[in-house]
Amino acid sequence: MSLKKLVFPLCMLVLLWLPMACTEDPTDIGVDLQDPFTLFDGTRDTVFVTAGTIYDDSLWTAGYEYGIFGDYQDPLFGSTQAVVYSQIAVAGANGISLTDEVTIDSVVMTLVVDTLYPAVPDSTPVPLHITIRQLAEPLLDTSYHVNLSTQSLPESDVCFFDDDVTFYADSLNLRMREDIYPVLKQQCSTEDFLKRVKGFSLRLADRSNKMVTVDFAASETRLTLFYHTDNADSMRYVFTINKETGHSMYFNHDYSGTAIESIANHTADSVEGSNMLYLEPLGGTRVRLNMQPFLNHFREQHPWAVVHYAELLLPVNNQADTQRPVRILANKRLADGTLTMVTDVNFVSNPYTYAGFDGYFHKDKGYYRLRVTRHLQELLRTGRDYGMDLYIDARRSSAFRTVLNGTATDNPVRVVFVYSEKSINQ
Repeated sequence: MSLKKLVFPLCMLVLLWLPMACTEDPTDIGVDLQDPFTLFDGTRDTVFVTAGTIYDDSLWTAGYEYGIFGDYQDPLFGSTQAVVYSQIAVAGANGISLTDEVTIDSVVMTLVVDTLYPAVPDSTPVPLHITIRQLAEPLLDTSYHVNLSTQSLPESDVCFFDDDVTFYADSLNLRMREDIYPVLKQQCSTEDFLKRVKGFSLRLADRSNKMVTVDFAASETRLTLFYHTDNADSMRYVFTINKETGHSMYFNHDYSGTAIESIANHTADSVEGSNMLYLEPLGGTRVRLNMQPFLNHFREQHPWAVVHYAELLLPVNNQADTQRPVRILANKRLADGTLTMVTDVNFVSNPYTYAGFDGYFHKDKGYYRLRVTRHLQELLRTGRDYGMDLYIDARRSSAFRTVLNGTATDNPVRVVFVYSEKSINQ
């Protein structure tokens, strides 16, 4: 058969093969680049909300996986100080027996560092002045921080560490002063050891303008005592400083001279958010939104509307810190005043990362974005909005903060949604 006669059959075979070669299941590659609004037919509309800045009036820190210490100064947020309090515990249940025959050579506290504020490139040397003091009374597991009645713990005159160090990468290794030797050299039960040692405070020097977040879940975060006896050299004893031991944090904010000073000195419950909305972690501030005026009007004009998709857009103000928080989350307020995550979080593709709910900053758009489809559906069904609170993800262990555009700006906070409707006669 000639080559020309073979061309047609070969072409037909190729055409028959092509559909079979494209039958693989589709992947999620590129889905996050697609505008979700293109997936829905209907009318696009915008909710312009009312908003204000409120005090984040209570924040549990006891037993949290991380601890943050340091301070920062900010022209918009004033000054903030954070201190870590932690127990030092015996690793086993049988107590401790470091007899008089033991000679202590050194004691080293290792702290695994999760994040620094301000952020720096990897392996960049960061000078820090760290102070570690013994507490004057035992640390209780139930210690926590309530912003309107800040609780701090008294410290003794015994100083475990007070020196300049340089942080480079993953952890801090701090060689303790000899003042800690008699504190640790005990012969007692596990319970008595906690009562005698009491615990320690961990802080940076004033005006350091840095924050350090320690990972208490890391096994390398610990206190190691190196010692020897007449019969054995190079011995060590490891004390526990981790998420199982009692630890908590103390936060102190000073908003003097700032636009949000009034909510800290109790002259106002909130700061009106027409120009700027302030989001600060560490028991600082939240932002509260409300859609009640919109609900009243929209339900009257569109009683049979069905919401297909809705996004909460949070444009960042141009005065905001350039090192913004990674993510913003949202709670809905119930009729009794309690808060719970907005319903959309319960329908995400990954409940551990909130994948699908978003909340991340979109640099090209200049805003944070949260999916609130089901939340808006609920509000339209009930006709009542008790408020939505915005807060920074990991706000107990992150110093990153931001300022959002207010309601009267050219690019305000808002909800954009797609809906369709039918009349009752259709």
